[in-house]
Amino acid sequence: MALDVTDAQKGFLQTTNASSLAHAYALQTDGEVVVPLAIYADDVVIGFVMYTYDRLDHESFTDLPFYNRPCYFVWHFMIDAQYQRKHYGKRAFEQVLRHMHSRTLEEAEYVALFYATQNAAAQYVYRAAGFVETSIIQDQSVLAIKTLDR
Repeated sequence: MALDVTDAQKGFLQTTNASSLAHAYALQTDGEVVVPLAIYADDVVIGFVMYTYDRLDHESFTDLPFYNRPCYFVWHFMIDAQYQRKHYGKRAFEQVLRHMHSRTLEEAEYVALFYATQNAAAQYVYRAAGFVETSIIQDQSVLAIKTLDR
């Protein structure tokens, strides 16, 4: 995919779209639920998102209410640089959440994701979508959680 973020945002992404697609294929081959999606504006691909169905079972989450609970975990979300600052990210993420709600095979209670603590654009999109930052910070990224209304 010929999508790219701004130069200032490149340090925030931990992977590329192509690597994410390869990872999704490998995980799906192993039976994991992984959902990679292209984000469109009209007929033009403007972004990419990938999420998985999982449990938040890392030992650092043991005392938190979402520990070992079923969730969707957003691995990768990006909007191409030329389409940023036009509210595509916010609208696209709302659609991603609707897509998660429409899935009936999993019983996720939460949506979780990490984003770089210095990424103000990501913080804006995720807060607008109802995510709440936790006190958990790993590799300069904060864990944010949204409870799903089921």
